[in-house]
Formats: sequence, C-alpha cells, structure tokens
Amino acid sequence: MTKHLLLLLFITTSFFANSSELTEDELKNVYSLTKTNLDSAYTLSYELLKNCSTNDDYFGLVKLNYLLGFLHKKDGNIGKSVLHYLEAIRYAEKADYDNVRLDEIDIQQNLANLYRVYKANELAIEYYTKAIEIADWVNNPAKVRSLKFNLALTYEQANQIPQSISLFKELLPISAKDRQNRIINELGLIYWKEGDIVTAKSYFSQLLSLDKENILYKAKALQNLGEIEYESGNYVMAISLINEAIEIKNQITDVDSRSLFISYKILGDLHFKERELDLAQKAYKSAESLVSAVKHESFSFELYRSLSQLSYEFGNQIEGRSYSHLYSTTVDQYLSSQQTLQETDRQFNMDLITKRYLDQVAKQEQIASILFYSKIISGSLLALLLFTIGLNWYQKVQLRKSIVRDLINLKVVD
Repeated sequence: MTKHLLLLLFITTSFFANSSELTEDELKNVYSLTKTNLDSAYTLSYELLKNCSTNDDYFGLVKLNYLLGFLHKKDGNIGKSVLHYLEAIRYAEKADYDNVRLDEIDIQQNLANLYRVYKANELAIEYYTKAIEIADWVNNPAKVRSLKFNLALTYEQANQIPQSISLFKELLPISAKDRQNRIINELGLIYWKEGDIVTAKSYFSQLLSLDKENILYKAKALQNLGEIEYESGNYVMAISLINEAIEIKNQITDVDSRSLFISYKILGDLHFKERELDLAQKAYKSAESLVSAVKHESFSFELYRSLSQLSYEFGNQIEGRSYSHLYSTTVDQYLSSQQTLQETDRQFNMDLITKRYLDQVAKQEQIASILFYSKIISGSLLALLLFTIGLNWYQKVQLRKSIVRDLINLKVVD
C-alpha cells in the first residue's frame, strides 16, 4: 500500500513539474506577440521567465533570455540586451535540449556584434572566439567562416592589424565569391591605411575585372584607386578613375548613397584644385543631393565649406555667406551629436556592464555553493548524530543482553 502511494505521489509530482516547463507552443505565442503587441510580448516573456527560473527550466531560460536580448536591442535598451544575452549564454552552457549549441553560437554572435558596435573590441573578440570554438565543435564550417569574418573586422577596428590580415587571408580561398570580393577590398583598405600603397593597389586591381553581377566592388576599387592617385598628386588619373566609379555606381539599383556622395565630393575637390570651377560646382551639387546619407559623419559638413568657397570664387557673396552659415550650423550640430554619443557610450559602458554581471553571477554561485555544502554538512551532522544515538542504543541493548546472559549463567535469574 505504501509503495503504491509513493508511486502515485511521484507520478503526480512529475506531471506538475513537466507541465510547468516552457513549451514550443508558448514560445511561438510570444514570438507572435512581438509582431502585434510588443508590450504584451514583454509582459508574457518576463512572466514565463519567472516560472522557468523557479523550475530550473533551462530550455525556457535560454530561449526567453535570447528573445528579450533581441527585443531590448531593437528598442535601444542596450544595457538590458547585453544582460539578457549573458544570461542566455550562462544557461545554454548548462542546457542539453536539441540544438542548444546552435542557439549558443547565435547568442554569442549577437552579443559580440553588440560589443563591436560599441567598440568594446576585447569583449567582441572574446565572444566571437567562443562562438567559433562551438561552431567548430559541432562541425558547422559555414558558421565558422561567418564568425571569423566578423572577428577579422573586429581585429581591424581594434588596430590588431597582423591578426586581421592573417584571418582575412585564411578566409579568402574558402569564401563565396561576394565575400571574397569584400575581403579583397578590406585587405586593400588595411594595407592602404598602413601605408603600403603598392600592396593596397595590387588588391584593388584584382577587383577591376569583375563581371556585372559583382560590379559594386569594381566601383569601390576604382574609387579607392582614384583616392590613392589623388593623394599621390596624380589628379588627371584620379579624375578619370573616380568618374568611372561614379558611372558604375549610378548603374546600380539601390546604390550606396554614402559611397556615391564621397565620390562626388572628391571629384569636386579635384576639379576645384585644377581650377575647373564649373565641373567642381556640378560635382558638389550632386554630392549635396546625397548629403542626408552622411549627415552624422564628420566629413559631411566639409561640403558646405567647399560650396561656400566656390560661391565666393564665382563672386556670389549671398550664396557664399549662406553656405558658410550652413557650414557653421552643421558643425555645431555635429559637435552636439558627438557629445550625445559620448554620453550614450558612457551609459552603455560594455566593459562595466559585463564585469558587474559576471561579478554578480560569481557571488550568486558562491552563495549557492555555500548553501549546498551547508546542506551536505548539516545532513552529515544529522546523520552522525543519528548514528551516535543508534550506536549508543545498540551498545546499551547489547550490554543489557550480556548482563542477562551472565545472570542466567550464574543462575540468578531463570
């Protein structure tokens, strides 16, 4: 009877434990809400997360923290996004559901991408590296290549040039055609930045024979080569190359307006230096129509200074003053935006957020460890106490039996 009662109790407990775990349908419901009612999605996600935490449901803890990391990033709550991604990674390392390693790779990558955007390069490198190790372990070469490409870009941003070059060269022969073109262009840019003009030109020149399907990188190469010639004082060659780049870019659907702005601005500068003022004005006006694509970048307002100078050259004082005023206004706006960005960077200090999280986790795990061992010690002391009591009782019983035997032998008792 007792055995049947215990079995029923076990089955009932297991049923309620399993029923409290996050299901795929519940997860799909949350995903659906993110598209229709974001506030409700947040509310439900946090409620489910609380339940998963209570029940040590690692599947739910990974999936929901992953989702909340993504949603907070989308909303601009970067600090919360980082913390949820870190939580998702922590539980993914403990989880064993199907495809958990693939989830872990994606979470590590998303977090590393965030770190890279905020120029927390060492953290980005650390988490890209972790993701690569897992992707390599589960034998996912496509993911390894993608992660290594991002890692190479991070090395470049961190000014760890030898590591960046080495990784780009490793990826070059094993990448798809479009990625190969990007890598060749990146290598050219790195060598150019490092002052190795000969090597830079050799990489850019490799892109000049690209077909129409990859024509964007041909235009980029012509642009870069034109700028190199410009820096070298070869104005005629520079003008020819940049004109060719502009011609190609204007043939591309959804062309990169930023890149086209730069081409027109540099072309205008070249014509201005050559005193070809009409051609300079034409190029500058074309650049002005694209200025919105670069309004948050420092070189954008330089166009207004050039247009002001050109207007004065033409004797147009009113237009000159107008562009001069526009130049000073945009400079002030840029400086103000830089102050805001600096404040944002301080607010989202990735190193500080991550360190505080890891310290907090370490404290929690230390407390959990102390409680665990306390329970073991407490249990051991209780067992020792019960054993001592039992032994004492057993010894008393044995002593009593021994005395009784002795008395019987002495015929004191029957």
